Amino acid sequence: TVRNRNNEGSAIMKFCAMEMDENDRSIMTETEVPLAQVSDTEWISEKQDAKYWGIAISQPGEPFPGGPTEMHLTNGPRIVWCMQGHAEINQQDGQTCRLATGDGIYVDGRALHHSAFAPSRVPVITLNVTFHGTVDYEFK
Repeated sequence: TVRNRNNEGSAIMKFCAMEMDENDRSIMTETEVPLAQVSDTEWISEKQDAKYWGIAISQPGEPFPGGPTEMHLTNGPRIVWCMQGHAEINQQDGQTCRLATGDGIYVDGRALHHSAFAPSRVPVITLNVTFHGTVDYEFK
């Protein structure tokens, strides 16, 4: 969601994020990415310092090695964009973020979470952009 547009051609994009609370548990929140207007219909961020990117495909109802409620880490800050399908991502505090095609989520590398693809009727395809470091990433 693009919010806080101003007359000077800048805005803030806010989207779902997994971060850590004061007790080091994963929680759902929002993160912000500054945007600059480059045309009447286009806004872009500054170039981000990504480490690598990849595309992942998960089948609906795919079993998890750790069971249906296993929690795992990414060990690096990243953005995950849902390119096809639906996913549910559960946090340690019980909150759930649901992603549909076109939705993105920022992931803190320390945030334990469980990803479920069962709600999707089609394979879930995600674009994953991983940043340098092991935890927080500050968007430019």
